[in-house]
Amino acid sequence: MTATLRTTADVGRREAATRTRGRLVVAQLTLLGVDVVGGLLAVTAGVNTWSEAWGPAALLAAPLPMMVGQAVLVLLAVSTPRRWGAIPAGLLALACFVSIASGFFDGGIGNACLTGWLTAYQALLLVVTGIVGLLALLRARDLLRGVTTTP
Repeated sequence: MTATLRTTADVGRREAATRTRGRLVVAQLTLLGVDVVGGLLAVTAGVNTWSEAWGPAALLAAPLPMMVGQAVLVLLAVSTPRRWGAIPAGLLALACFVSIASGFFDGGIGNACLTGWLTAYQALLLVVTGIVGLLALLRARDLLRGVTTTP
């Protein structure tokens, strides 16, 4: 009976880990979309130029190197069931939380150039970034516990 309970619990953990893995991919794709749209909004609103919209001066998007780095870290974190995948998942979580924090300290959040709607878009960007970070933490936890995902 104990073996049956353990097996049922293991199946439940695997299914949860599989959901987390899939949600992380969807959340990252959503974040990339929010970043692309944010840059386009910034250019259209005149608060960033084309060269600034996805660079260090971006107000409504992450810089392009951050976007690429996050995508690569997600790919590495979800492409393996092995424990080493916790490293890119942990780095992704750290990058997301640093990105959120930097928004508060670099003058981007609530910038005087932004209208109410653009400030709301910044909040959306922060929320989606936070969701990616939390899902990355959950993925790291699953990998460190040795919970494998189903294909």
